[in-house]
Amino acid sequence: MKIIKAKTAGFCFGVDRAVKLTTELAKNGHKVATLGPLIHNPQCVAELEALGVVTAGTLADVPEGYELVIRSHGVPRSVYDQIEAAGIECHDATCPFVAKIHRIARKASEEGAALLVAGDAAHPEVQGIVGHTDGEVFVFSDLSQLEGWQGPETPEKPVFVVAQTTFQVTKWQECAAFIKKGYTNAKIFDTICSATEERQEEAFRLSCENDAMLIIGGRQSSNTAKLK
Repeated sequence: MKIIKAKTAGFCFGVDRAVKLTTELAKNGHKVATLGPLIHNPQCVAELEALGVVTAGTLADVPEGYELVIRSHGVPRSVYDQIEAAGIECHDATCPFVAKIHRIARKASEEGAALLVAGDAAHPEVQGIVGHTDGEVFVFSDLSQLEGWQGPETPEKPVFVVAQTTFQVTKWQECAAFIKKGYTNAKIFDTICSATEERQEEAFRLSCENDAMLIIGGRQSSNTAKLK
């Protein structure tokens, strides 16, 4: 049997950065808690827990005296304010690609624009993005949901469009094309992570070239689901 391993297999840059940061802190004797599972991979989370890392569901669950790691998915602006108010030492492992979307969301708010987010409304990354704008927001998971949007509250309001970093590339392309036709003044930011795009392309190619294919990853992982 011939087995071909994808060249792009493994952690993306943002997750690798977060895992290394958390591991180094724990190994250097720091008491560390992560806000939610650091990565949607139970085996990796178990390895971190073996080093003493605590997974906190909320800020109230962070044990006293522990330092907090914000995972690569990022968090809403309000969570930063709560961390500061609680006096918790914080290490921000938000993926730089996600942080870029946060800046776009804030800019949309400053310019009075409606923010359209392509992604899963229940995913922590999308919740974090939405939490960085004070203005009008609409989250859609596919073209059919986007077609149901009635447009901005006022016709003259500008429109900003971003995508969850792990959004499916083909879906994003058809949604972006629809927006360009209906809202000629929309500012569309292609925020899908390059590693995500490369993996999805390779997964499709390998699935066409082989008799069977395995996707190895956490069942709760957006990356894994999109590859499948």
